[in-house]
Amino acid sequence: MLNAILADDEPVIIRGLRKLIPWEELGVRIVGEAWTGQGLMDLIEQEKPDLVITDISMPDGTGIDVIKWVNERKLRTKVIFVSAYQDFAYAKDAIAYGAVDYLVKPIEKDALLAAIGKAVHLVREETEELGTKGRLAVYEQKDMSSQVEELFDRLARGEIRTEEAKRLLGKLKAELPFPCYTALELELEEHHSGSWEEHEKRLLLFAVTNLCEELVKEKDAVVVLGRTDGLCLIVNHAPGRDMFQLAEEMVEKIRGYLKTGVTVGVGGQASGLEGIRASYLAAREALQASYFDGTGRAHQWMPPRETGASASGWSGGLKDSLLQSLLAKEEEGALEILGELFERIALEAGGSKEAAVASCYTLLFELMEGLQKVGIGAPASAQEQQGWLRTMQGYGRFEEVKRFVTGELRGMLGRLRAGSGAKEAQQMKLVKDYIEGNYQENITLESMASLVYMNPYYFSSFFKKHTGQNFKQYLTEVRMNRAVKLLLHTELMIYEIAEAVGYNNARQFSDMFKKQFGKLPHEYKSGRA
Repeated sequence: MLNAILADDEPVIIRGLRKLIPWEELGVRIVGEAWTGQGLMDLIEQEKPDLVITDISMPDGTGIDVIKWVNERKLRTKVIFVSAYQDFAYAKDAIAYGAVDYLVKPIEKDALLAAIGKAVHLVREETEELGTKGRLAVYEQKDMSSQVEELFDRLARGEIRTEEAKRLLGKLKAELPFPCYTALELELEEHHSGSWEEHEKRLLLFAVTNLCEELVKEKDAVVVLGRTDGLCLIVNHAPGRDMFQLAEEMVEKIRGYLKTGVTVGVGGQASGLEGIRASYLAAREALQASYFDGTGRAHQWMPPRETGASASGWSGGLKDSLLQSLLAKEEEGALEILGELFERIALEAGGSKEAAVASCYTLLFELMEGLQKVGIGAPASAQEQQGWLRTMQGYGRFEEVKRFVTGELRGMLGRLRAGSGAKEAQQMKLVKDYIEGNYQENITLESMASLVYMNPYYFSSFFKKHTGQNFKQYLTEVRMNRAVKLLLHTELMIYEIAEAVGYNNARQFSDMFKKQFGKLPHEYKSGRA
């Protein structure tokens, strides 16, 4: 059995990882948990684990600090990083220090299983002491092309250091004359009648490989790496070569000659072997853009957009507006705002399906929570929430996710219309209770509208409809009635009573009191004495 440690500053994530993976079936035993970077380093020092799965952002030492520390001590521990967000700079640093993989939360089980499987393979390979000489002996039994492909595959997956790869390529005398490399990730479209049969897929991949090699070799050198559902091409080319144009030509030729569609993700240009891993990861990210922009075309990798406070600002404002439209039962306005939210979600996701699904899940959750806060409907059960997530994760296109969320929104509107009378009574009670308990505070029409997620104009009409008074009249009446009680039953000064019922200015209070009762406060008190 191999030993492993799980680390995250959120214990719930660790519990989830324990349940998600069949550890014993993989030959792995969990020997410890950590919640901080320093705690993880102490535990590694104590347990000497074969594998660590850790959040990259933790208090008291980041995941990058941990893997640097592991390297400095020349430990054989393999590290898999997980992160709550997709940050290519973090990923590059992680891979540069020898991480096995970098996964983005919410973690997909298959991706984590693949990463653990790779780590287990690496550990066992080292345990069997297959050193450089042993690997060279294996390489010598293969033809040069296969050796080069295997070598580049290991470079792309981060399973070999650049120095060793250069030395092995030197021995193989591979013809790679240009200084630059770019990874292209190709994925075949599904057969028009369903999934491809295995023999059909093998034949098609063989034909696609031959066509791509012929196309690339007109100007460049290429190494083809086989994949289950497609290919990865590592193109060796001169600086400035337009790889996106080449990818577009591939799409056109494959569709024209082979009558099938292919989607191509184009990675960034790498100068030398040391950049191949980064280009490969970028090509995979670019391929994910088809989730948003459509399959059967080329997608160029773009650096992730900066997100943060600005992103949360726009989303919060749009979500509030959406909730207001829901409560007002304005379907057309709600769908218009929802469409804008979808555009923003796709933009901020940076090509990540996981990020887009997480944002849509959060949107549904917050809408349900907002309705519940104003007394409408029951909270979504954990089973219902998991159903949302599973359904959206199962879709292959963002358009399908949008249709699902839109359907849920229309369902909310239907329930609101069906229970309109009871809902409005609950909202009115919430407003009145708040005023009765907080009349001494600075209550405004805007703050009350916000309490029930309405815009001020709509709330003003809503309030008058249910009370026969405008909001300001009602609030003044509540305050004046309380002021009369304090005036007649306490010895408080006029200015003290004014402050107690929400007026900072005693003169303003006296004027309002006279307008309400026809007398100034002290006259009213004298007349009742």
